Amino acid sequence: MRNQASRRIFDYWTDLRGNRAAPLRTEIDPVALRHLLPHLFIAAVDSDGLPAFRLAGTRICDLFGREFRGAAFAEAWLEGDRPRAIEIVRSVIHYEQPALLEVGMSDGDGRRDYEMLLLPVRAAEEAGSDRVLGALLPHDTPFPATRLPVSGLSLENWTFLDGHGASFVSDRPGVAEMLRRLLPARFLPQSKAS
Repeated sequence: MRNQASRRIFDYWTDLRGNRAAPLRTEIDPVALRHLLPHLFIAAVDSDGLPAFRLAGTRICDLFGREFRGAAFAEAWLEGDRPRAIEIVRSVIHYEQPALLEVGMSDGDGRRDYEMLLLPVRAAEEAGSDRVLGALLPHDTPFPATRLPVSGLSLENWTFLDGHGASFVSDRPGVAEMLRRLLPARFLPQSKAS
């Protein structure tokens, strides 16, 4: 993680979960993350099996020039990166494994480097994760000047994280195929041809 705020969010999530796979959504205290709320979002799988934003911070909405609450998670991404981004969020929820995504953001004047943290969260103790707590933060601080609105996110790389924030799988050729073999078909995006 390049942005120290991402590290603070990850450490907060790690402390909340303790020895469990994921914390409960009711344990997340917005006051504890109040300075980072503009950069946070919650996404959950909707009735169609696709991730959608439940909440999105003001900085995220400002970057895209729109409200994301209720919008499909895919709408934040450039079209070519949508299937892979959906696949990753589903994997984070299904396997209850946090992930860090390296993303690019095009604003008409150039490309800005950002990171997206995806952390699984449970609605109930006895159930598996059903949503993610996410953060979208730039690599550089202070925040880079960005012409708004941006056109969308491009996925450059991603990795699952262990309990200490170290990566153990990165997005290299074959990882998407590995996830297809591991995940049940209901967790994978359907191709337009089928």
